Amino acid sequence: MPKKRFSKKYEVHYYEINSMQEATLLSLLNYLEDCAISHSASAGYGVNELMAADSGWVLNRWSIKIDRLPKLGETINVETWASSFERFYGYREFLVTDGSDKIILKASSVWIYFNIKKRRPMRIPAEMGDAYGIDEERALEQPFTDLDFDFEPDILEEFSVKRSDIDTNNHVNNKKYIDWIMETIPQEIYDNFKAASLQIIYKKEASLGSVIKSGCIIDREHNESPRLFHKIWDKNTGVELASAETIWNKI
Repeated sequence: MPKKRFSKKYEVHYYEINSMQEATLLSLLNYLEDCAISHSASAGYGVNELMAADSGWVLNRWSIKIDRLPKLGETINVETWASSFERFYGYREFLVTDGSDKIILKASSVWIYFNIKKRRPMRIPAEMGDAYGIDEERALEQPFTDLDFDFEPDILEEFSVKRSDIDTNNHVNNKKYIDWIMETIPQEIYDNFKAASLQIIYKKEASLGSVIKSGCIIDREHNESPRLFHKIWDKNTGVELASAETIWNKI
């Protein structure tokens, strides 16, 4: 029987922190993605094996709850497992614990098994589920939400897709969208609040040379824990690429 859960330790380095010496949200996502890649490699489906089969995993959505951010020099443990494979959807869970084994972050995610050459989903092979082993426990019990909302941004930023943004699937890596979102967070929120949750849905690919617009609106009814809505779209085509929600708690 395969080992269903996989874990890996990470130390928070100086280049991964913010001005309060805490790991950034982007750094946390790097840990989660790296752990998922390592888990896949241990199951025999690493990057090279997937590329040889013209396949890969494309992130469809995140749901993340953050109790606290780890600090500079702290060592954390990331645990991940596959909770379900359905047609071309893979459901992956994450728990992050500190040195006292206290859970500081929970995350659920959905990935699409993807044919890189044809640029379309492909059915997950039955033997892949056997290799990973399925643990049906969810890290987060709350269902994913639609993130379907009207949008007239309070804050709008524009970005160009660079070579460094492209990953092995030949499109913009999912973490870059978080970068674009964070650049639209109002400074007074960024300075006085900490990210408590993130939900994001990835809808379309972005590619090299695209010009991206990232917009943000603020729910003014939640002053103690601001709730922000985000959309990212292609400036030239108007196609929506992603939508997201972040919630922030007072420092």
